[in-house]
Amino acid sequence: MALEATPTILPDSLPPSIRGGAQQSSGGMPLDELPDSGFDLEAHVKGIERGYIAQALQRAGGVQVRAAEILGMSFRSFRYYVKKYHLR
Repeated sequence: MALEATPTILPDSLPPSIRGGAQQSSGGMPLDELPDSGFDLEAHVKGIERGYIAQALQRAGGVQVRAAEILGMSFRSFRYYVKKYHLR
């Protein structure tokens, strides 16, 4: 349902992701703004990886083959990340 005061939907009424105002990752998720002071990209990426691996394991009830499928990766790669992040 469109809730617009005018007969035409105005660009300001649309979310930034549709207007093109927010940068998005290749997965379609909005990207955070880079802090002026910078940050540790490797640690950030590792945290994201670990979080998704853990979520997939939980969603798959601990079945690693299914968790790998959820993330669209090979079981071999998934097993590598499970060991890397000490997840079981």
